Amino acid sequence: MFPDSPTRYNRRVRSVLILALFAACVRSNATQCGDLVCPEGLACANQVCVDEHVLSACAGHGNGDACSLGEGGDGTCQDSLCIVGRCGDGLINGVEACDGIALGGHTCADFGGSGTLACGSDCTFDKSGCSAFCGNGHADPGEDCDGTDFDQKSCVDYGYYGGSLACTSDCKINLGACMGQCGDGMIQGLEVCDGANLNGQTCATLGYTGTVLPLTCTTTCAYAASSCTCGGVLCNKGQPCADEGGGVFSCQ
Repeated sequence: MFPDSPTRYNRRVRSVLILALFAACVRSNATQCGDLVCPEGLACANQVCVDEHVLSACAGHGNGDACSLGEGGDGTCQDSLCIVGRCGDGLINGVEACDGIALGGHTCADFGGSGTLACGSDCTFDKSGCSAFCGNGHADPGEDCDGTDFDQKSCVDYGYYGGSLACTSDCKINLGACMGQCGDGMIQGLEVCDGANLNGQTCATLGYTGTVLPLTCTTTCAYAASSCTCGGVLCNKGQPCADEGGGVFSCQ
């Protein structure tokens, strides 16, 4: 093949530049919307791309105010969107979770239970016909808690000394309001020590002198059995530990 002539080469360069500028213009008119990118003509609302008129029709209006989409029909403002339709018309519109028998393909299984899912008069899911689901107020199998039901457990069962348990919306235990536990560095309850906090005690204050191993605290907040020992032996209080050389120690 013959190499491109200068004229043909210049045409290709101009074509590439024109395409690049066109792509830049397209990108500049696009709108980032959460994980989505809304093309020109669509606006971002609640992380969903919607027609700009659906959003502008409710500008300056609150929930429940009337709005109009012209030939698209009249509707009601719901979460800043002009929604044509109403709760009870059998169609899932706007912020409705369901409408009549229209459940959007959802069942009790979507909420971790079984039974028959229904739609309430306010177009929200009615889960009263479902059993063993998170949100029914009972800690069912597989749930740590549900509402105020903590399966007869308290902060103490989770290693704390006090406080109140809380339950998350997905029926998991929240320990944020529990207080005090072994390992927090504070001496509480029946603890004699906690981590590096030895409550001001040393082998000497406990009556063991001339010790080889220092006073230490266990993970259960008690003095370690190996503390203050003399060559592996705990001397009687006031009985010194003597270094006999060669790594040999004895109580005197």
